[in-house]
Parts: sequence; structure tokens; C-alpha cells
Amino acid sequence: MGGMVLVLFYGSILFCIITSVGRLIKIARLPLHLKWEFYRDSSVYEQVDWWTKPPVRFWRKAGAMILDVLFLREYFRRNRSFWIYLYLFHVGIYLLILWHAWLFIAGAVVDPDTVSAVGLVWGHTATALAFLGGAGILIKRITDTELSIYYPPVHYIKWVILLLTLLGGFYAVYIYFGDNAVNLFRYVQTQVTFSDLRHKLHPPPATAAHVLFAAFWLVYLPYSHIMRLFLRYYHYLRDDEVPNVRGGAMEKRIGRLLGQPVAWSASHIQTGKSWAEVATTLPPMGKNKPKECG
Repeated sequence: MGGMVLVLFYGSILFCIITSVGRLIKIARLPLHLKWEFYRDSSVYEQVDWWTKPPVRFWRKAGAMILDVLFLREYFRRNRSFWIYLYLFHVGIYLLILWHAWLFIAGAVVDPDTVSAVGLVWGHTATALAFLGGAGILIKRITDTELSIYYPPVHYIKWVILLLTLLGGFYAVYIYFGDNAVNLFRYVQTQVTFSDLRHKLHPPPATAAHVLFAAFWLVYLPYSHIMRLFLRYYHYLRDDEVPNVRGGAMEKRIGRLLGQPVAWSASHIQTGKSWAEVATTLPPMGKNKPKECG
């Protein structure tokens, strides 16, 4: 059983990395016009005098993206009561990610007998924030009709599993390790350094359950809305509102796409030509006329 847990966990890590990189490469190679679904809610092109506006520089867009990710500004503007729970949850998750990184790195190089309880306070605080925020999000999405209509049942199942994952982590640290930083660090050290393979192949049920929950999220991550959000910001930084000026990089990219051959035909499309030729010429008169109604 322990060996299976080990295989599932490390297999999920490899799966997450390979699948995520593959999806990112696939999306990055898509033609410009096929990335429309990653477009942001609004654009400068919605303004009637958009051509008088100066182009938004990369660093300005990057700054706006960082503020959006850290403070969820759009939710704050649109639904402040929902934003409170979202913000608590995201702050908790960010702190948990940092806590796990610190735990694994420090566990490999720091003597367990020298650690203090500050790390435990950090982990418990992050878990509490994430759990309170996640529970609030789940309740709001169930009770708020304006939110519930946008979420299929699988999203509710996802949030329940997420809350169970957080509870499992708290149980493992607080109950199994006795809320003792030294015991926790000794266990992490044996796991990270592979110094006790027998213990690694036979994990206790509390840690095994938490690892299996983590494996589930690693498999889910490449197909989650988090990946979609990453791709959305990638499109925002690289393509969104980039002016198409003569001799510019955008003109070259569009030119290459217009040079592609047309692979299908219709009454208004001539197959065998390039898209540039189709866009700049009219179909022959008198041919392929649409049928009159009636």
C-alpha cells in the first residue's frame, strides 16, 4: 500500500509537469486569431477613439497583472462580499505554498532539533485562512443565485475535496505529529533525503491520506481554471492590445497567417488560394449564388 502511495505521488508530480508544459507549448503555438477565448473582459478597442490612446507597455501590463493576482481587484469591484472569502482563501494558499517550500528546503539542510514553533504557527495560520475562505466560497456559491448559475456540480465537489485536503493536512500535523515542530521536521527530513526508505515505503495513514489528496490536485492542476488563468495572462502580456504598426512584430505575425493556404471552401471562399488573396479579392460574379428563400 505504501509503495503504491509513493508511486502515485511522484507519478502525479511528473504528470503535472509534463502535461502543463505540453499544454503551454500547444497554446503558445496557436495562431493569433485562435486565442480569442483568453481575451480579457474589456479592451481599448471598445473606445471610439482608441487610435488616439498610447499603446500600453509591457511592464505596465505586468504590473496590472501582479496587482490582479495578489488583490483580485476585479472581484473587489464587482462583488465585495464574495471577494472577502476569495481573498482569505488566496492569501492562505499563497502562504501554504511558501510554507511547504520552506518546509522541504529547510527539512533537508536544518537540524530538526534546532527548529522553533514559528513554522507551525505559519502553517496553521495559512491553513485556517485557506479553510475559512474556501468554506465561505462554497457557501456563497451555493446560496447566491447570481454565482450558482455559473457553476456545474463538479465545482462543488472540487471545493469539498479541497476542504478535506486542508483538514487532512491539519490533522497530520496537529494530531499525528502532536503539533511538535521537531517531530514534523524529522519526518520531512527522512522524506526529502530518502534516508529511511522503509519508513518512506510504509507511511502512516494520516500522511498517506494527505499525500493522496495532494496527488489528486497535481493531476487536476493542468486542466484547472488556474492553468486557464495563466494562459489568459500570457495572452494579455504577449498579444492583448499590441498595436499592429507597419513593420512591427504584430504585422509580421499576421502576415505569416495570411500567407497560409485556404483548406476549405464555401460560396464566399475560394479554396487553393492564400487567406491574403481571399481577403483582397471578390468571388467571381454569377457563381455560387445563394438560393432565394420561398
